[in-house]
Formats: sequence, C-alpha cells, structure tokens
Amino acid sequence: MGQLLFIKKTDLRHFYKRRISRIFPAFLVFIFLIVLVDLIFSRPISFPEVISAVTFTNNYFEVNVGRNVMPFGHVWSLSVEEHSYILLSLAAIASRAYSVNARSVVGLVALIFSVVGVWYWARYGGTPLGYEKWLHTEVSGFGIFASVFFLLLFAGRQGREFPAAVYFVMLAVGVVIQWWSVPLPVRTTVGVGIFAVLVNSLKDAPVLVRNALTFMPMRKMGIWSYSIYLWQQPFYLAAHRGEISYWGAVIVSVLCGLTSFYLVERPMRNYLNRTW
Repeated sequence: MGQLLFIKKTDLRHFYKRRISRIFPAFLVFIFLIVLVDLIFSRPISFPEVISAVTFTNNYFEVNVGRNVMPFGHVWSLSVEEHSYILLSLAAIASRAYSVNARSVVGLVALIFSVVGVWYWARYGGTPLGYEKWLHTEVSGFGIFASVFFLLLFAGRQGREFPAAVYFVMLAVGVVIQWWSVPLPVRTTVGVGIFAVLVNSLKDAPVLVRNALTFMPMRKMGIWSYSIYLWQQPFYLAAHRGEISYWGAVIVSVLCGLTSFYLVERPMRNYLNRTW
C-alpha cells in the first residue's frame, strides 16, 4: 500500500476502487451466508454484531465482548487494516498537495501508535482488557506504518542493506520475540518492527530467502489467504466448542476459503477492476 500511495503515487480514486474490489465482495458474501445459515437453522443472531462488522467498527464497538454469538470477532483486524488505508491516504494527500515529508508523517503515526500502546499496557497491564485494547485498536496498525516508514527510508538505495547473515539473525530474533511470555509491547513494537525492516529489504536479501518466499505453495497461500482468513472463524469457534475437531476445522476452513476465492473473490475482483 505504501508503494502504491507514496512511490507510484496512484490516483486515490483508483486506489480505493481496487481496495473495494479486493475486499468487499468476498466479505459481504461471507456475512450474508453466515446470517442466512443462522436464520435457516433458527440460531441466535446479533444484528449489532453484524452492523459493527459490516461497518468495520467492531474493533471499537464489539458488543457482548466474551459472549459474542456471531463468528465475526476476527473482523477487528480487517477493520484496523481499513482504517490504516484511510490514514495512509490522508498522509499521501498531505505529501502530494502540501509537500509534507511522507516518511516523517508515517513515522510519526507509527511512533504515536507505539506510545499509545505502551500507555494502554501501563494503564491496564496484562489483563484481558489491556490485551484487547492493545490488539483491537489503532495500536495494532503500528506494523503497517512501520513497514511503510522503512519502505520510504530504503527507497532509492542501491545494494544490499545488510550482510546475508543479518537477515537470518533478524528473522530468528523476530520469531523469538513473539513468544507468549515476552511482554506484549515488546512483541508488538520491537518484534513487528524487525519484521517491517525485513519485509522492506527482501529485494536485496540472500537468494535462499527470496527463493523460499517465491516457492509456489507459499505464493498460492498468499493469494488464497484473504478468503481463508474470512472463513476460518466459524469453524475455529465450532472446534473450540467441541463440535468439530481442530484438524477438521482447518480442512473445512481451507475448502470454504478456496470456494470463496474461485467463485466470489477472484471473479468479482476481475469484473470490477475491468468494468469500474
């Protein structure tokens, strides 16, 4: 997204049309089918949960926290992503129209997110409420803005950013920092920050690293990931309730995700990009 907005300077109308064609069709079909199935089988339906999911606000207005009846809890992360697109596009407008330094603005936003996150942690500690506030609010957009910051920092530079061994060391450190016992602020700033550096230096990474990431199964999983992301939640919750095994949930989630991708996401995306 940073490449499109700040380097290629994509027209914002075109940018949003592409985002809408990528995200909305599969998402709205997922919401519709879940509600339809619940109606058919006379299951409880919480329309406030439906509305907060459809409007990408359930990261702030999730109702009945801990007692949700709809499998839309995971939409909080999609909501943060959409909010980040809006903030990034505002930064792009400022940099284009008013010659504001985009790297400084994006870096400042990332810094603010990290500071707010640390305040949440200091205020609520390791309680479930503190965990939710850290993950389910603007703070979790830190990784997106940190990544765009390093993209702009490295832009135009020639040659490898780091010696080959450094990539593997950073990857190992970033993974270790994600261990559950590491304090959440460290995981979500330092750990994610390391990954943001790695992502934006991949073009100069060792061949072994680039070949691993361009391996066909990895590429396919990336292509399918959005539809699988949408459909994993209802089956994860069913497994959590003991209605299906966890391996069964994984298999059904992937099958539903692939069905969504080939019948809804890809054809609708191609149609809208071609005609809109």
